[in-house]
Amino acid sequence: MSTLSREELAYFSDVFSPESSGDSEDNVFSKHSLSVATEIPQVLSHILGNAKLTLLAEISYYRLWFPLQLKQDEFGQFTPELGIPEVVDMRGGERSWRIDDLKDVRVMDNETSKFVEVLSLSSSGITIKIPKELDTRSPRHTQLILPNGTHVDMEFEPVRTENGVMAAKISAEGESRQLLRQFLFSQHKAKYSHLYENINR
Repeated sequence: MSTLSREELAYFSDVFSPESSGDSEDNVFSKHSLSVATEIPQVLSHILGNAKLTLLAEISYYRLWFPLQLKQDEFGQFTPELGIPEVVDMRGGERSWRIDDLKDVRVMDNETSKFVEVLSLSSSGITIKIPKELDTRSPRHTQLILPNGTHVDMEFEPVRTENGVMAAKISAEGESRQLLRQFLFSQHKAKYSHLYENINR
């Protein structure tokens, strides 16, 4: 668990105090809850990487875990810097949000250079239609190709295969992890735009 300095604690106390929320219906605090967490749920630790501090926003059935860094300027003032959030679906347990109505998202197997259709995607898992030539037992290096043509490098570990559909665990590192998280967050905002109407980012 990370320990915050007195200055950092004072900063957050001021930011999240009731007085700062006001009575406006348009204010984010009136419809959603925000909190700062120094402990990340174990199920998310490998997805969020080395984040030691997070901002947790709860919106309807979803929790948005924003990696958070505090940067100190030359005057000693702290400025929070939010990363791209991991969207967690709380219905039926805590798991990464999954989108299952994807368009123009494919996976290319690095070994065979074959493209396969993606049926569903989260930051930790994927389901695909499997061609006959794809090895359904071994971990593989693959590239996720997003609608804008961006290639996301990821590790792919088959979990189960049924009726021509494979479920697999995925993991991405560094910039690839950021690109995947950004894509999923954008998809979540587009799909549930009404949940974000009162949030000004």
